[in-house]
Amino acid sequence: MISERQALEIAERIENADNIDIKETIEKAATAGYLGEKHFYCTVIEDGGFTHTVPEILGDRYKSIPMDNLYYDIISKALDHDGIYISLAYSSPYIRLPEEDCSEVYEYDEYESDFSEMEEEDLYLMEYGLITSEEGKIFRIYAEEGISGHEPTEDVGIMVNIINGEYKAYFALRSTDRCMSSFMVLPFNNEYPKEHPLSFKNPINRMLIEMIDKVIILKSQ
Repeated sequence: MISERQALEIAERIENADNIDIKETIEKAATAGYLGEKHFYCTVIEDGGFTHTVPEILGDRYKSIPMDNLYYDIISKALDHDGIYISLAYSSPYIRLPEEDCSEVYEYDEYESDFSEMEEEDLYLMEYGLITSEEGKIFRIYAEEGISGHEPTEDVGIMVNIINGEYKAYFALRSTDRCMSSFMVLPFNNEYPKEHPLSFKNPINRMLIEMIDKVIILKSQ
């Protein structure tokens, strides 16, 4: 797994990349299939961090639509306002991935308490399935570590917009719950401790960042 420093280096490189192929990245992400309809892989951000799917913008949030010229015209216009969010990875303790189908099985163990009072077999081992359009990984961690993972109603990706003529991209989490009408995008931050679900120090996020870096498509020079 990459270090915190490496995660921040990737974040800095992505932030200043002006050659991200938005269309190709969205279409590649949509092949992952874990969000169902393809149009959910990219949502338009409004003021306050809430997002809307293109079907919502067109007046029917439940309608399945093609990712055609109209779709990408709306996405392109949104880049010049509050931006877009592209979902690129998903992690959940409710996903069970076969080990033989995964590129990595990682067991995180930095438990700092004294095992003399708590035997290892008494600890609660959690397993997260992490997936992108290219690969799947398994992340195992003791619940006693206090590291926050992600819920089934959350996914991780990048928020992108154009600021003063320059593309800017940031790692973020998109979250909702079953009683909300919209997703909300929350950017990652290095000021949070490693236990926080939006922290660059969080080991689950570091693994996701490494995976996401491989699925972002850049324009050929």
